[in-house]
Amino acid sequence: MHGTYIGGNKMLISPVFGGKLIVPSNDLSLSPDLIINGVIEGPLTKFLAKQVKQGDIVVDVGANIGYFSVLLGYLVGSGGRVFSFEANKYLYEYLIDNLSINYLRDRVSSYNIAIYSERKKLDFYASKKFMGNSSIHEHSDEYKANYEDEFEKLEVDAITLPEAIGNIEEIKFLKIDIEGGELQAFIGMDDWLRSGRIKTVIFELNQGMLQGDWEDFTSMILNYEQSGKTFYGLSDEGDLIAIKVNDVIELGGYPFVVMSEQ
Repeated sequence: MHGTYIGGNKMLISPVFGGKLIVPSNDLSLSPDLIINGVIEGPLTKFLAKQVKQGDIVVDVGANIGYFSVLLGYLVGSGGRVFSFEANKYLYEYLIDNLSINYLRDRVSSYNIAIYSERKKLDFYASKKFMGNSSIHEHSDEYKANYEDEFEKLEVDAITLPEAIGNIEEIKFLKIDIEGGELQAFIGMDDWLRSGRIKTVIFELNQGMLQGDWEDFTSMILNYEQSGKTFYGLSDEGDLIAIKVNDVIELGGYPFVVMSEQ
């Protein structure tokens, strides 16, 4: 076990990569795996640990409680920068605490906003039980049939990634996991993606969460492939595996899609 209950519906976690995390004990999405195993999304964790270097500038969109933001903060070192975004105000409190207890706020800038295609106010559906499944889309009947969940409708601020972080010349890695909000986020940073300003993007392709955005988003990433971007999946050990976009579209989803300039 990697977790200890510390009161107030909070668990203190010892993650496999070091450091420490505080997580909500009543979350049914990330917390069980962190408590038992000290890790979530093992292939992505290993990939980032192998690839991210001291001094890199990286972005975490959909940071949740800060698991990957903390990992990235350690990896980039004091000479690097991490930009971390979480729209859910409840999870954002954990993100701030986790950056603080790991003494990483000197290099990790955090924002309680959604990354989107424009600056606006958005409806946001916060999952109360499976907190990591919160989304800008109202959850589908299919989702509700598979998850005995409860929701709170919030209003959140949204902004494009370029507007949020300003004049950054190069982003080495961008990890984005926003449960169906990817199309709008990609539209907002499309110029940066096409120009190569963002070198590598890691995202989840999830038809169930994208819902009505599925066709437009898959068309968009097919266009990136045709424009010269290279796509990979990840092995269990976090190594790159070459893939074709059409193949993962036919599967209806893929947990770790890596889009790179190389």
